[in-house]
Amino acid sequence: MLLSIDYGSKYIGLALASPQTKIATPYKIIQGEDVFLLFKKLHGIVLKEKITKIIIGYPLGLSGINSEQTRKTEKFVEKCKREFNLPVIIFDERLTSKMADNLSAGKQNHAIAASIILQDYIDREDRK
Repeated sequence: MLLSIDYGSKYIGLALASPQTKIATPYKIIQGEDVFLLFKKLHGIVLKEKITKIIIGYPLGLSGINSEQTRKTEKFVEKCKREFNLPVIIFDERLTSKMADNLSAGKQNHAIAASIILQDYIDREDRK
């Protein structure tokens, strides 16, 4: 099972996809709690859902320039690599938040953004 993470300061959106069906679906939202609680929840999800790979949305500005959120995400990615004995992939998430905003409102759009990131990743891998 693949897990996608849309990492935000306040909310973290999650999406899942089976490598067989290759269809990403929103899974849940986790509050941007302290790091210990966040990783405790993520460990539970990784075990429960039998995650084999983690894809994390990489927030670059439209011009490709790093932002404060890019730096926060990079730290999160490094912690994921240390915490989980799984491949951790970063994937360009430009425009996914805008697309998710068009599909949903409020914090739910983080899970939708995670599913868009994951579906883009799956589709790109299939084209290789």
